[in-house]
Amino acid sequence: MNQVLSETIVHYRSLPVERTPQRLDPLGVQSAWLLVPLLGIVALADAVFSTLLHHDQLPHHPLAVWAIVVLLVAVVVAAIRTHPGLAPVGLWSHLAIVGVALVGACLFEAAVWGHNQRIQDDWGQLAVALLLTAMPLYRPVGEVLAVAAFAAVVLGALAAAQASSLLIANQPLVYATVAATPILALAFGGAGYAWTMTGETLRWREVARAGQLRLDAELRQVAARMVAQERTTALNAEAVPFLTELSARGVVTDDDRRRARAIAERLRAAAVEAVERSWLAETVALALARRGDGAEAGQASRVHDPDRLEQVLSDEHRAIVGALIGTIAALPGLDPRTLAVSVAQPGSPVFVLTAQVSEPRRELRSDLVPYLSALQSASMVASMRVREGGLTVRFAYPERRAP
Repeated sequence: MNQVLSETIVHYRSLPVERTPQRLDPLGVQSAWLLVPLLGIVALADAVFSTLLHHDQLPHHPLAVWAIVVLLVAVVVAAIRTHPGLAPVGLWSHLAIVGVALVGACLFEAAVWGHNQRIQDDWGQLAVALLLTAMPLYRPVGEVLAVAAFAAVVLGALAAAQASSLLIANQPLVYATVAATPILALAFGGAGYAWTMTGETLRWREVARAGQLRLDAELRQVAARMVAQERTTALNAEAVPFLTELSARGVVTDDDRRRARAIAERLRAAAVEAVERSWLAETVALALARRGDGAEAGQASRVHDPDRLEQVLSDEHRAIVGALIGTIAALPGLDPRTLAVSVAQPGSPVFVLTAQVSEPRRELRSDLVPYLSALQSASMVASMRVREGGLTVRFAYPERRAP
């Protein structure tokens, strides 16, 4: 079992992580989600306004209408797919969003083909550029720039091909540059921001990791003192009074022997529990202790992780899981006696948190979905189910593929 756990830890902690803000700072990107629908609305408004400006240059009005409809589809898909509850955004989602917007732009160029007078007031390049601006938050910078370059080449080529109908006479290359510049400029701007953001996040992680390493020795000493204090408290509460009473009487009876064995067993069990207490059990205990109602009592039985699979969780995962447990433990409608966590499947660890919570489903989703989204952004699979007051949160690593 230890060999299986070691292989699992190595496998999941060595998985490559995409260098994107959504992967490295999922909670921060969640707060920026409104940027996507706002950019989409701006793109749609510009498309409608530009189409009205081209009303006397539209030999194919139905194509112009369909172009706006297709752009609307791209905006809606982008707003939905980048929502925190559906994280992370994958490659195919990225290609679909930009690809559909590019199709809409091409339909508009087809609608004005042969009658277009100016390239700079066409809406296609700006619409595609606005959607690309937000993509570096969700996808790698290199991928976004490659998609932007492809879109710029397509719309640039269409602009150059319309040279014969344009009012301003110039070289086709100039028209291509005019069409491609907004796409490349906004894509590079968004990519530069995302690159800086991810770099700062990675540097902050290195600083935090170095600080944690410096504090490890001190934390071990604190933990040792806490264990010693717990043992001393237990001795003063049970063993010392018993030994004092026994010394005063000067006689040892069978009841004294049985009582001594019981005290020794309790002290031994408490010592073992203090030494072997897991991070997950300690997190649950501390979260419940903050309620101030004695809910942390009996915390050892709240966490069932016989194989110590919690060791698979990285520092990033532990931060998110700790925040999730703390949020659930602080819910006013929580029955603290029912909060429990179980971990199973050493090959692909699955964590299941259950509790009885008398909170409206909508409020629970509002409180917990950001953490589930953060786990999904950090390469895990997370879900939540609320049924008849019962809350079940499940998060797990993806199934390992056979070599």
